[in-house]
Amino acid sequence: MTHKRTTWIMIAAFVAAMGGSRTATTALAEDEKAHFHHVHLNVVDPAATIKYYKKFFSAVEVDFRGANKALLTDRSFILMNQVETPPISDTRSAIWHMGWGGVDGPSEYEWRKKEGVEFESELTPLGNLHFMYAYGPDREVVEIWTGFHHNRFGHVHLFADDINASAKWYASNLGLAAPSREIPKPPAPPEGFEPAVGDMSVFRFLWATQATTDAVTINIFGKPGPEKPFWWKYDPINEFEKTDGRAIDHIAFSFRDIEPVFERMKDAGVEIVDPINERADYAMKSFFVRGPDGVLVEIVEDRPLPEGIWDHSH
Repeated sequence: MTHKRTTWIMIAAFVAAMGGSRTATTALAEDEKAHFHHVHLNVVDPAATIKYYKKFFSAVEVDFRGANKALLTDRSFILMNQVETPPISDTRSAIWHMGWGGVDGPSEYEWRKKEGVEFESELTPLGNLHFMYAYGPDREVVEIWTGFHHNRFGHVHLFADDINASAKWYASNLGLAAPSREIPKPPAPPEGFEPAVGDMSVFRFLWATQATTDAVTINIFGKPGPEKPFWWKYDPINEFEKTDGRAIDHIAFSFRDIEPVFERMKDAGVEIVDPINERADYAMKSFFVRGPDGVLVEIVEDRPLPEGIWDHSH
């Protein structure tokens, strides 16, 4: 089995094992728990991005607050910032990819391939299930995993220097559900370790956790570096670059009222990148903070979907 094939079998198996799990929540005393709001992309051609996600991922084009074009993906959005030159899309930041479900892997793969989609990782079986990694228009990576048995947007995959600290940050600051105990760092695999297809023993050597919202899962893997792990095909990551300005620029969560959230996060020592402001490009009020490992996180004032899409008057 090739190195590349091993990599994606392990990752898809993790998604299959973890995707339906429920974990303990770090509750916020006075605020509601965050809802996942959007992924924000830097794109050269917004029309091309809209066309791509409408065609291949069942996204719906919307006129967001009457201010800008966006994409609706089930209960969250893809927002876009137009840039003149192609954004950086290499694997040097802590945002690895975003992911959708799939239903019929071979048919969906053949259709996308025939329509000209480029794949970072080709269709790979896992028992009766399949997964694949596609490139978006600006080479952002998009996973499709049929274990969820739907075609909806479902997760964002992050890396972390410390997966427990990362999960705790999202739980304590945003109210996401996260494991109630720390996940110990696993031992290094034996020299020459190369698991067979579907071999679940890979989990003995995979440092991973997740934090969940009501609609989207944040999968978190330990950083593939400075020692290169057996499952990583690129150069090892020694230090994360900030996500700002990259193909996947940032992720965003929403609360109905962001004032108390801002004050609480500021008091907790969270790095404030940009305080509360009205964002004219999408007619929304938000602030930006620096999450773990250089991830830019936006906190938006909005109602959760479906009510939020119909009434933005608050």
